[in-house]
Parts: sequence; C-alpha cells; structure tokens
Amino acid sequence: MTRHALDVEHYISPETFALEREKLFGKLWTFVGFSSMVRERNQFFTRKVAGVPILIQRTTAGIRAFINECPHRLSAIQTVAEGNRPLICPYHAWSFGAEGELHGLPNHGLYQFTAQEREKICLHKLHVEEVGQLLFVNFSAEPVPLREQFSDDYLEQLREASSCLDTQIIYSCHRVRYNWKLNMENVKDYNHVPFVHPKTFSPVMTAPIKTINSEPQTPSLIMQLLQQGAAPALSQLSYPTKAPIQPYKSWFASLCETYGEEHAYYNWFMYPNVNFCSVRGEHFLLQQYDPVSPGETDYHLWMMTARRKDVRTDFTALLSTLIRGERAVIAEDTVILERLQDGFGKHSRRFTHGDYEAHLVQQHLWYRANVLGD
Repeated sequence: MTRHALDVEHYISPETFALEREKLFGKLWTFVGFSSMVRERNQFFTRKVAGVPILIQRTTAGIRAFINECPHRLSAIQTVAEGNRPLICPYHAWSFGAEGELHGLPNHGLYQFTAQEREKICLHKLHVEEVGQLLFVNFSAEPVPLREQFSDDYLEQLREASSCLDTQIIYSCHRVRYNWKLNMENVKDYNHVPFVHPKTFSPVMTAPIKTINSEPQTPSLIMQLLQQGAAPALSQLSYPTKAPIQPYKSWFASLCETYGEEHAYYNWFMYPNVNFCSVRGEHFLLQQYDPVSPGETDYHLWMMTARRKDVRTDFTALLSTLIRGERAVIAEDTVILERLQDGFGKHSRRFTHGDYEAHLVQQHLWYRANVLGD
C-alpha cells in the first residue's frame, strides 16, 4: 500500500490537535528559552507550551522546570512573564524548595496534613536539558533520550552556535490564524522565498533557486518515499542548512564575537516547531510556532546579536531595528499561511509535493506513524 502525506483534516481537526498534545508535545523535548534568561538565583520566566503553563527558575540546585501550578488550589506560582522571586504561591503563601518540595505552610493548623501527606506535596517537576544556551523541557515521566531526538553531531552544532549568543535579547509573541505545522513546513520550503519575499528576503540571497537534477527521476524521490512508507528516524527531522548570501559586514560585527567566517544564512531546524537561524553569524533569531488550537498558533520570536565584546555596549536600538525587519518578513508569510488555513475543508485534495520537499514528506511519514498511529 502506498502511504501519502498528511491530509488537510490534520490541520483543522480538534481530535488531531488532542493527539498532538499527548503524543508529540507530551513526549518530545521542546525548546522553552535561553539559559541567559535565568542567570541569577530565583530568576525565572514563564510561558505556555502547547497550552500547558510552565515555569523555568534557577534555584540553589540549578535551572529547574515546573508546571506553573501550586498543588493547593492550582494557582500560578509565578504570575508574570519574567522576574526574580522565590517559589512562593501568591494565593496562600505556600513556599517550595530547590526541587519543588514543600517548605513553608502558613497557618498549617488549618490543613491538618499528616507528616506523610505533607511529604508528598510538591510542585510538578519537569525534565529540563541545557544544550549550550538553549533550554528544553519534556513533560513525559520517562522522556525519550535527547540523543534520540537530536543526533550527536546536531547537538554539538547547537552548542557551538548558541555559545555565541549575546545575553541582550529582544522578544515578541503574536497570534496567527493557522495551524502550527504550516509554519514549520514553510521555513523548510526555500522555493517560496523569491515569490513571497521578493523585496525583503530574496535580495539578500546570492543566486536563484537551483534545480535538484537535470533529469527527473522515475519514479520521483517523493513517490519512492511514499511507496516505501517507512517513517524516518526521529533525529532525521532536525538538521542544519546554510545558504550563501550577499557579502556584507554589518557595522556592529566588529563589536561582537561572531559565529563562523562565511557570508551565509544558517538554519538549524528543530523538530517539532523551531527554526533557529543566524545571518552571517552576526545576529541570531529563533522562531517557535506554539499550537493554541487547530487553527491558531502563538508565534514566538527571540532575536539577539552575537556575543558583545563589551557588555557595556547597548544594542537596544539595533535589536528594535532587527526585529522590525524580521517581523516584516513574517508578515508576508502570515498572509499566505492564513489564506491557506482559511481555505482548508472537506473539499480539499491532498498536497502535491515535489522532490525538493522530501524533508516535508519525511516529517509527515514520521507524524503518521508516531502521532496518528498509522
């Protein structure tokens, strides 16, 4: 039997969305932020991952991750996006230790917990991994090994690249009206750049899109993948790429410890939902497409330069300019992707992929086997 890529129903179905929360985001390692965001004791940041509120905080034991809910009445422990504050619930002032264990219980006589009951009260702790300056969490009690999701070579590249990141970060988050998978597929589709971004992104590239082969294969690579129907290894879904761009040196490059020595646009695609990039190793951006519903996504965007040689150098104005430029490119993609999502329905036929989209088809085959259970 010939397999096929994902049907449109899996971009609009609430049932599929529930499966993703359980079998994809509930099991895989997901990027959540940067270690530079929690440099000091009690420094924290909060966010949601596929609808789950989480808290990343540096305690005396190191960087720890928790579900951002007090075990008492499920109130948020930290109520703002970032700050520096002990693990104390603002509702009834229950306090927690370095590993999330219960420490303080004001008015303890009201509760009448036995010693055994009190010993079991703790925050819901999550597994957290640090790769260079990149932080990942996993919701599973027995998470897949990080090396199974990302190859050793790939992890080493992430460590090397992220070691060059500066600590001054600009961040934005906005909601878009399309399924998160469309964005991850879009950033892996280099062929759309000259048509969707003719004035913003395309002029930076050095050459037009090149064909894969001079003669078509019979059958095509896509047809071979679909006929075989085998899901690739999980680690194959995350990979680096780079493309030559116009030679140019930004005015701020000499003030930074830049990454690499090439005039290149670097990408490190992190399955399931992250695109980590660098322009000439001078500045970096990380995009994450976090699912809210089948037809809505929170688009997270972090940007920073390469590490400043002097921390007294203030790049606030520069970062504002860089993020405005990136948001302009994102806006062009958003028009296309929201229009796509709006047109999906029972009338829609299957996608028709070409050989250059083999990575997308491999993504679909893995998803079918591991999320849909085909």
